[in-house]
Amino acid sequence: MKNVIKSIVLLTLAISAFAIDLDGSIEVVGKGSSFKLRYVELGGVRYTTTDELAKISEDRFYSAIKRKESLSIGGESYIFSPDNRFVVVAECTFDMGIETRVAGDAMLIPLRPILDIMAIRKKMSIDYRDGKAVFVERAKSSASETRIPTPKPAVADTKTVSAPKDTVNATPKKKKWTVMIDPGHGGKDPGASAKDGVHEKTIVLDIAKKLREILEKDTLFTVMATRGEDKFLPLGERTALANAKGADLFVSIHCNAAHNKSARGTQVFFLAPARSDQARATAALENASIFLEEPSDSANDTDFIMADLIQNEFLRESSRLAVLVEESISKQTGLPERGPAGAGFYVLKGSFMPAVLVESAFLSNPDDAALLEKESFRKKVADGIADGLRRFITELPK
Repeated sequence: MKNVIKSIVLLTLAISAFAIDLDGSIEVVGKGSSFKLRYVELGGVRYTTTDELAKISEDRFYSAIKRKESLSIGGESYIFSPDNRFVVVAECTFDMGIETRVAGDAMLIPLRPILDIMAIRKKMSIDYRDGKAVFVERAKSSASETRIPTPKPAVADTKTVSAPKDTVNATPKKKKWTVMIDPGHGGKDPGASAKDGVHEKTIVLDIAKKLREILEKDTLFTVMATRGEDKFLPLGERTALANAKGADLFVSIHCNAAHNKSARGTQVFFLAPARSDQARATAALENASIFLEEPSDSANDTDFIMADLIQNEFLRESSRLAVLVEESISKQTGLPERGPAGAGFYVLKGSFMPAVLVESAFLSNPDDAALLEKESFRKKVADGIADGLRRFITELPK
């Protein structure tokens, strides 16, 4: 444990170091307070860093896996991702118009867009003058005059990026959601097995393919999968792939099993401390795949601790997604709901988006197993997951 703590301390110190000179500064003036943000100008755009923003934050979390950073500013979380123009603030997504950049160990944040977003969150405006950014109260006017205008798209090429206009569009509801579907197990890892020898890896791959087919017909979704064939994939690589592809939602599909053969029904999990023996047992069952991995395949303890900290930002969304998906599967299939629950699933660690693990039904239960072996039933499970995803994104604030 001491080594883990030492690693975290060293990692935290490493975050502060970056190989870029911040040769400019702007004074940010608010009500009764002011502070300076240093910046660097690249390609005509001014960038500050998360290190600079950390000076005004109450808390800061950093992921060693994906360099994703979460800063608490003014009581609200700001989540930044490398090479990404979107920032998540208090569960709302804002388009900065310009992507973040990485230089050495520093994440560069477009200066003016992030200040504009801070002003929006405070229901204020910014007056840029004399090397200062002054937060001012918005003038009271009609609703149409106070709405946040839609900016012109940022112009980008391989050499330069144009600075955005004064305001940034708040877009808590996306037009297109990227879903990463993860069929559990695969290859040398068969997962659970039914009495007749049918393997979990085969059933969940078929459900995943059916789900992908359903979602690809829906204009709300862009769909990807961690595997489309019977192959082994380490647990950590599954969420790493979702992060690398910029997925908005992660759904890992499984079949349950228990010593109690009468146990049946559908259940959806999210990453959180387990509160029941049953949840811990389910997590242990699915986490057993890690013993089939090569030593280098597994993330270290520090990565898992940091991943947990970042995933906490999505706990509320993940738990809500679990509720909606489980309800929808039960409605489609007629299976009893066992109740959404949190547990320590390795496959969900490190996912920087709302993420759930679906236990479609019990292969250890003769009735559930018989249903899972029917293609029509697997289609119903896929329909249920798809309905849950739709309900989740359509209930988000506009």
